[in-house]
Amino acid sequence: MRRRVLWMNLLFAAGLALILPWFAAGVLAHRWKAARGTAWATQHAYAARTFWIGVVGLVAGAVSGLWPILVLAWLWCAARVTRQFMFWESEDWVADPGRFL
Repeated sequence: MRRRVLWMNLLFAAGLALILPWFAAGVLAHRWKAARGTAWATQHAYAARTFWIGVVGLVAGAVSGLWPILVLAWLWCAARVTRQFMFWESEDWVADPGRFL
């Protein structure tokens, strides 16, 4: 499970520069929802939420044509990905995977 979360996080990190890895990470986050009741399950839930809010921010910024929305969405996603790596490194539970940041 640790390796799966690492791959998911690496794809999310690459997705900050390229869009396609972001979607691959989102698919993996939803597909690899195994190990319920473990720290890894909370990290998958956190990753799935990161994916969906990132997609909504991207679409909202693209549709409205407002660059500040795109920049804020990117910064938010970068903060979440950084936090995901910190949880992965410490092999710790994500206390509240549903929180905004």
